[in-house]
Amino acid sequence: MLHQLVIAGAALSIVMWILWWIQTRTRDASSVDAAWALGIGACAVWYAASGEGEFARRWLLAGMIGTWAVRLGLHLIIDRVVKAPAEDGRYAAMRAHWGTGVNAHFSWFYQAQAGGVLLFSLPFLVGADDLSPLGVIDAIAVGWWFATLGLVALADRQLARWRSDPANRGRTCRGGLWRYSRHPNYFFEWLHWFAYVALAWGGPH
Repeated sequence: MLHQLVIAGAALSIVMWILWWIQTRTRDASSVDAAWALGIGACAVWYAASGEGEFARRWLLAGMIGTWAVRLGLHLIIDRVVKAPAEDGRYAAMRAHWGTGVNAHFSWFYQAQAGGVLLFSLPFLVGADDLSPLGVIDAIAVGWWFATLGLVALADRQLARWRSDPANRGRTCRGGLWRYSRHPNYFFEWLHWFAYVALAWGGPH
């Protein structure tokens, strides 16, 4: 498992250095969010390919988190990089705060993102080493995954539909799932991670 982590960590660090160098030219760090999501998916696929656990479990995990990563990564690329008129407000504020030392600070920020990806990938590393066959808990986990990600996608669609209406400009979305929560997409996104914990629960680690 250690060599899998070392290789994943080194690859993530290199990717984040490249993205950091690109933002020094573009003055836009918005792509780091998409890289974070896609990096987690890439780690899961690497663990599945190099792991020694139950074949079906390894590739079920890789397929689930890979699907999540591609969906979220493409959503972030389109929403925050392609369509956005300017750098994401969070990173613009950081850029203004750091001033002349912005690139040095962002270099460590990008590497911290690589560390975060590695941390979030741990359930997939543990699951890829689990030799036990799939069972009832795994079936429940898959059902949980479909339900929670379906609700994330529904919340995103409801918000996009709300924003597309010029009459709603400057107003807060209160329709559909947004009637019950300020951020239903984040809420169900948080809940969906428990599916991976369940899939890795029987692992030796």
